[in-house]
Amino acid sequence: MPADPTDPFQPPTPEQFETFLRDHPANPPTAWQMRTPWLIALVLIVLSFVTGGPVSAVLPWVALIWLIGHTSFRSRRMVSLQVGVRRTQETAMLRRYTQAMRQGWRMLPQVTPIPMLHGQTVAMISHCLDTLGEYEAAIVGYDYLLAQLPPGQPITVHIGVSRAAAALGAERLSDADDGIRRLRGPVEPFTNTPISAAYRLAMLTQQVRTHHFEEGVQESEGLIDELRPLGVDAGYGHALMALCHFHTDLNAGDRDDVSNPAKTWWRQATLLLPPDTLLKRFPELQPLTELS
Repeated sequence: MPADPTDPFQPPTPEQFETFLRDHPANPPTAWQMRTPWLIALVLIVLSFVTGGPVSAVLPWVALIWLIGHTSFRSRRMVSLQVGVRRTQETAMLRRYTQAMRQGWRMLPQVTPIPMLHGQTVAMISHCLDTLGEYEAAIVGYDYLLAQLPPGQPITVHIGVSRAAAALGAERLSDADDGIRRLRGPVEPFTNTPISAAYRLAMLTQQVRTHHFEEGVQESEGLIDELRPLGVDAGYGHALMALCHFHTDLNAGDRDDVSNPAKTWWRQATLLLPPDTLLKRFPELQPLTELS
């Protein structure tokens, strides 16, 4: 991935991302490193008692100034890194994924001492890679996070769902199926949340990628409500359901709008997301453009 923002965007390969994560792991300070400023201040105070003259009166003030200065520097550094990570996440939320990738790539080496910010940055980079269609590289990031996160936590389940969806995008169907089956239980406590909605979308994607269109149609009841927590990204699910109806109804192209579920679902999808955006993620939706 080019370091110069003016260079053409080249997303990292899975190998490059894996190497980058290995070179910049989360590395929080040790207990001794955290105590070092206080130990230095203590040494200065002790010296003030064992030395005589004017120096003994100055050393306690030096210790106090040292502690205040060091604490202030660490606080400002922490705030600066938090702001940097938040701005990067906001860039991704605005769907400027290339820009967010560059920012996150630069931020990661800086946030290694803070595991929380490090994890957020890795998750953001992985999400951008996923959205840009770099599924294999995204899986590297998701696997890295899943190896460190505690099982059963909302963020862990969400990352697991994202990883299963990325496996579908990478055509690793067996891998994706294992992930979806394994997540069925952990997802249940998160009904009507973005986690359950993302899981529902992953299941629908699996049905489309394995050509189980009739199964998708049979399970369409309640889909709108199930996908609603995704916001505009629910449009992907609406489009996939349109494709399921399209392939199960041989006369979909000839029927009128009122009696054509494929057209209805496709219209709902394009109200949420532009056709180009839908096709970029799911090229198999191309036949539906004829229904517009």
